[in-house]
Amino acid sequence: MTQRELFSSTDPRAPGKLAERWAIGLLRLPGGYQPYTVSLRDIERDSAWAESAFRRIGIEPGAPMHLIGTGCDNEILWPYENALIRMKVPFGVAEPVAIDAPRTDMFLRRFRMQAVVGLSGEIVDALLALGRDLKTLFAHSTLVALPDAAPTLRMHGLVPWTMVPIGPLYAFESRARDGARYDESEWLIEEDGGQLLLTSLAPRACPFVRLRTGVAGRVEQRIGDGRTERLVHLTDRT
Repeated sequence: MTQRELFSSTDPRAPGKLAERWAIGLLRLPGGYQPYTVSLRDIERDSAWAESAFRRIGIEPGAPMHLIGTGCDNEILWPYENALIRMKVPFGVAEPVAIDAPRTDMFLRRFRMQAVVGLSGEIVDALLALGRDLKTLFAHSTLVALPDAAPTLRMHGLVPWTMVPIGPLYAFESRARDGARYDESEWLIEEDGGQLLLTSLAPRACPFVRLRTGVAGRVEQRIGDGRTERLVHLTDRT
């Protein structure tokens, strides 16, 4: 065995080991926090899904957009940044908390953002506290909001997409509110007692079997174009 082969077979820093455990984060679940590891395979697959979701939303190359997400979720959020880089979409980022609302405000007043993705209830409330007119501020943007922001946006005459966090993934529901779609090649979402359960289908670094996500919802099976699709509907929302 050569020195290089010996190194790669015993040292956890070898490329193969790094690929298997590219990043580790913490999932916030009903029972507390759980470590969540992603491999380079997971990142690649999630980036492909993120790109398909952005294209379905209508994100186009060249025009800037605003992406909001918490830094402690980077192992989940990075594929969405990666997808935008691949699509040649310039983007500015902010955290989804009230203290960072001036950053979102600055981006939207200075740039003609084609979309705002990940808009949270805290950010919306903080923008209103700053005296901003939401229809004017978001006039040029497709909105993709978290479930806690969507009702307020609708009250102000806006019609957002909804970005639904379910454990380590995001599902996306169109403006028609016809159910949220997710990557069914990687995940299976089921329902038990009104709570969404998550099972990984692909060989991910951190597999789950019927993980209790704490998200209240139901699953609809719909047949169209010769295939069966599973759509997620949240409960207790307006």
